[in-house]
Amino acid sequence: MGFRKIKSIYKKEMLDLMRDKKTMIMMVIVPLLLYPLIMIGAMVVTSFIMSDIQSSEYKVVIDYDDNISTEIFDKEEFENLITDSEDELEYHLNIVESENAYEELMSEDIDAYVSVGETDGKIKFSIQYLSSVTNSSTASDMLEDKLNIYRRTAEAKYLSGLGLDAEMIMNPIETEWNDKSTKEESLGSILGSILPFLLIVSILMGAMYPAIDTTTGEKERGTLETLLTMPVKNNELIMGKFLAVATVAVISALLNLISMGGMGIYLYNMMEIADSESVNVNLVEFIPAIFVVILCVIAFALFISAITMCVTIFAKSFKEANNYLTPLLLVVMFTGYIGFIPNIEFNTLMASVPVVNICLLINNILVFKFSFTTIFVTLITNVIYAGIAIMILSKLYNSEEILFGEGGVSLQMFTDRKNLKKGRVPNFSDALLVAAVVLLLCLYVGSIAQVKLGLMGLLITQLIILGVPVFAAWYTKKDFKETFSIKMPKVSHILGAVLLEIGTFIVVMLLSAVLSKIFVSDIESVNESFQMILDGVGFIPALFVIALAPAICEEALFRGYMLSSAVKKYKPVTAVLIVAALFGIYHMSLTKFFTTGLLGIAFAFVVCMSNSILCSSIMHFLNNAASVVVLYYGDRIGDKFSWLITGDVSIVQLAVLLVMAAVFIIAGVFCLRKK
Repeated sequence: MGFRKIKSIYKKEMLDLMRDKKTMIMMVIVPLLLYPLIMIGAMVVTSFIMSDIQSSEYKVVIDYDDNISTEIFDKEEFENLITDSEDELEYHLNIVESENAYEELMSEDIDAYVSVGETDGKIKFSIQYLSSVTNSSTASDMLEDKLNIYRRTAEAKYLSGLGLDAEMIMNPIETEWNDKSTKEESLGSILGSILPFLLIVSILMGAMYPAIDTTTGEKERGTLETLLTMPVKNNELIMGKFLAVATVAVISALLNLISMGGMGIYLYNMMEIADSESVNVNLVEFIPAIFVVILCVIAFALFISAITMCVTIFAKSFKEANNYLTPLLLVVMFTGYIGFIPNIEFNTLMASVPVVNICLLINNILVFKFSFTTIFVTLITNVIYAGIAIMILSKLYNSEEILFGEGGVSLQMFTDRKNLKKGRVPNFSDALLVAAVVLLLCLYVGSIAQVKLGLMGLLITQLIILGVPVFAAWYTKKDFKETFSIKMPKVSHILGAVLLEIGTFIVVMLLSAVLSKIFVSDIESVNESFQMILDGVGFIPALFVIALAPAICEEALFRGYMLSSAVKKYKPVTAVLIVAALFGIYHMSLTKFFTTGLLGIAFAFVVCMSNSILCSSIMHFLNNAASVVVLYYGDRIGDKFSWLITGDVSIVQLAVLLVMAAVFIIAGVFCLRKK
């Protein structure tokens, strides 16, 4: 790889980006002005609103019951308390007369209506207000504060009248709170919740426009062909563009960090002037944390720049690229919210999860909790993910269909049916749409049906999974046999599928045992859901719905409609992995993503080798049937195969099981081999 050529490409891209006013505005002006404007604007608006609320006058009607005893209630004292605007509360409540207080409250002529009565020797206050009206809701809050003062005064007066110590009786317990965290740690805790989210979003926003310009922009300007004809390798071209996008993303993020830091120092000085005793934070202690934050910014910028370029390369126009990046922005923002969730343990596993690792690392660093292992894993994994994304980008740049295709997404589902031709298999874009529709229907319809109807609701969910792809294949006039791989398999293929399932089942059970130690709450949640659905259900109905129905319905969607469309677009290995990943995501469980994903690889592999969905259906049925048997007859099975129930295996048992799994898998692949 020629570094001089990369440098030349990098210089060319940076010059192009610097000439673009949109990029300069997003990279420099917005970060430097955005946060001061937000902070100062929010402070001014909040101060104005609070001042207006505090100084406004609110009309209150008070209606007294004629039967109230004057011995327990002093009307004049009560009204003086309500209308007193010189006390510590400084509320402006005016008592007005009214002939029909209810109608005036509903017409918003008054803000609150108080009824005062007596019940069993006690004074009872009833406050009528409108929570949907700001003035009325504010007046009710003010009345609540005033009535609390009146209640405490009345209680103290009553106890004193009985010759008792009112203070001792009303406040018998004294509590003292001692915060052992330093003020730096307290401040870091607040910053650790907000700063990671703002940083990852600012990095993504900083990378978006350069990524669009260096990929989609080249297509729009018609300069991509010229670049590809230059004596520069694709890898050199990609590295130059990638480094330019990453540079802009890093600069944008650092400017955001400087802007936020400047506003933080400004607010700190303002608070110090207002109350120098309560605000005494040594900002020098945050210097090491800031250094690590900068490293995180650089590492994440490398990763997100590569990802954005992979997304924008598919677009043919600036508008289309923005549409493609919107889902990525939503995913990053949603994942970034993990910084607001308390008590998330930042371990080595979490340090390898993209976006999550950056947020949690910054969060922990700012409260002076750090581990060199997690820091190293976080930084290295982001660099590795960036490298993988660059490799993918390199593959995309070698595809003429992607670089010079028509662009956009071809969806036959939105084409008039009379204009469609019969035969063939669906497009992959149609398959993704079908998968998205199925997932949404399962979330909204299926989940409600399962809660309301139990096992029958689970069957309804399976029918949805089957019905959507069947309808899509019918509407687009696809060949059902080819789309759903409907073919009678050979006996050797069936035998190979069964052997492969046995070996895969052993591996999946061992993997589940490991994951159950890591994702304890997730496993418990899945088990509780199954127990709720299967409560009072017999073995045969459970076997039908949990084993047989998915073997037909899920296979029709994933190893039928999805796999046939994926194989049409990608190489078989890539198609198998994509469908397996979607199969794992569909189960909506972090634990099941890995186990069902592994099963999905085995199922899809068998269909690719045998060209028959019946083989994967048999595997799916056997796998789920084994789970049902364990659920219903676990006590009997546990006597001989305790590892199936507890997941605890010795080293010897583990070695034996792995050897058995390997033997069955190899035997299954041998039976499935093509001549």
